[in-house]
Amino acid sequence: MNKKTRLGLTGMQNLGNTCFMNSVLQCLANTEPLTKFFLFEVYWQHLNRKNALGTRGRLAEAFANLVQDVWLGKSSHVAPWDVKSWVARKAVQFQGFAQHDSQEMLSVLLETMHEDTNAVSKKPYVEMKDSNGRPDAVVAKEFWDALKMRDDSIFVKLFYG
Repeated sequence: MNKKTRLGLTGMQNLGNTCFMNSVLQCLANTEPLTKFFLFEVYWQHLNRKNALGTRGRLAEAFANLVQDVWLGKSSHVAPWDVKSWVARKAVQFQGFAQHDSQEMLSVLLETMHEDTNAVSKKPYVEMKDSNGRPDAVVAKEFWDALKMRDDSIFVKLFYG
């Protein structure tokens, strides 16, 4: 294989015991719609610099840089330091280099990057009615519509529905 055309065949350096994080990052970096969103820099127009529930776009930018390195870089491996740093700032349990649960890392990554790209800056209060025997489809649609009033990002589109 030509060293210049690695196209996604890039490993991630273990930063202590961060294999749990690397496996999650590899999965996300190989989720085609998400990869294209970051690789082709579509994410720039969706960054929410005002949203304090995320990192004001910084984790999304770090992930975008990582995706660029994985897919377009010339190295056989990359070290995801910036992603780890922003995750640790958002969720202190990921500070240091201890082993953690992959699902917990995935949850923090998805939620934080969702908020970094959430089109809704001011989340309205939405009061939900009890189902009161109404059909599940009607209640589900109400909940979905209410969620979309507060949360609108590629992460909701890809992973919530």
